[in-house]
Amino acid sequence: MKKATAGRRLALDILLGAESEGGKADVLIRNALNRNFDMDDRDRAFVSRLTRGCIEKRIFLDYAADQFASKKTAKMKPVIRNVIRMGIYQMLFMDSVPDATACNEAVLLAEERGFKGLTGFVNGVLRNVSRNRDIKLPDEEDVLNYLSIKYAMPKELCAMFEERFGRKRAERLLAAYDTERPLSVRFILGDEGAECIAVENWKAAAVDAVHNPYLEHMYFLRNVPGVELLQGYDEGLFMVADTSSALAAICAGVKKGDRVIDLCAAPGGKSMILAAAAGCEGRVLAYDVSEDKKTLIEENARRLGMENISAGVHDATVFDKELEVSADVVMADLPCSGMGVMGRKCDIRHNIDTGKISELAALQRRILSNAVRYLKSGGTLLFSTCTVSRQENEDNADWLIKEKGMLPDSLGGFLPASLKEYETEEGRVQLLCGEPAGLPLIDSFFISRFKKP
Repeated sequence: MKKATAGRRLALDILLGAESEGGKADVLIRNALNRNFDMDDRDRAFVSRLTRGCIEKRIFLDYAADQFASKKTAKMKPVIRNVIRMGIYQMLFMDSVPDATACNEAVLLAEERGFKGLTGFVNGVLRNVSRNRDIKLPDEEDVLNYLSIKYAMPKELCAMFEERFGRKRAERLLAAYDTERPLSVRFILGDEGAECIAVENWKAAAVDAVHNPYLEHMYFLRNVPGVELLQGYDEGLFMVADTSSALAAICAGVKKGDRVIDLCAAPGGKSMILAAAAGCEGRVLAYDVSEDKKTLIEENARRLGMENISAGVHDATVFDKELEVSADVVMADLPCSGMGVMGRKCDIRHNIDTGKISELAALQRRILSNAVRYLKSGGTLLFSTCTVSRQENEDNADWLIKEKGMLPDSLGGFLPASLKEYETEEGRVQLLCGEPAGLPLIDSFFISRFKKP
């Protein structure tokens, strides 16, 4: 019997695992590809794109299937549901795959998994989609349903964005999350000669490298064969870092000789920026909740040559008496709902429970309360999140002022010119993916800066 391609069989396994186990898609994909280490690069890229795309576009794919299926996707067997999602995604979003191939491979997958009796059903749904590629969306007047289907985003998140930012900005945000983004990297130690040589070598190797217009020593990369294969990676010249995340660390304003505590630090990207600013006279204590996360921080510090970082295991919600009034700067990039990174992480949109945001905000306050106690008088607290909810962001920033006596401190000296207009008088900024218009996309990030009296 003819079999489906190995890449599609693996992709189906990943999608079934993501649906049944509820694990993080990035981890499932990485582990699956690691187990299949002998798969060639082209197939690995195909598996990654197909699985991520099917997870990210799940709401739209199910809507498209439901237009032509006698049984709605919600009532289908998991194998059939995911086989159909894969077929539709290949037809509508992967130009390199002919529709006939997508249909035929889906039929083979269904048959291989023991559903020979449903191969006609699978074929019929996909052939109908192929003939009617321009899927009719809900009426625009039905705002939440329209936005949800068009941008494959849960309705409750569409409702939150529209209420928070208005229809126009909300749709711009959703469209930005729906746009493919390049890899973003940052050179750490400011060796401009080595930086220039590395970038020129990347370009010579057909990597598209464009300077980041927001921050120095940062680049957007496309056509990357693998970040570990880029010249300068093993030498510790650069690290992967989104603009917003790097900017949050820069806004901490660390000076040479500062003692810095980075709470919730893994994998350590911000810690590296803080350590570079503190210099050999300074010290960064980088903490997170597990040995695995500590190891990630240590590995990054070792590769980047940051000898002034000490990584440790510590629960940031638990006060550590030894750290009291010891830090010039505390970096508190806190656990959050993650709504700011949905453009890069395909599964977050399906896992956010808006009903639990208040619990996250309360957890953040426990950490922030400790962060204030770790600061010396006159010290700086940088509080940031990769989300957009008011409860997790502005409300907690207000709480720091009203309940903890912290003084808002301007970000103006650290923000690039293109982002200065978004800073409020309280020394905070809510960055949104898709803004400013016409500039490269960055993560939605909340950044606020405070001084301890």
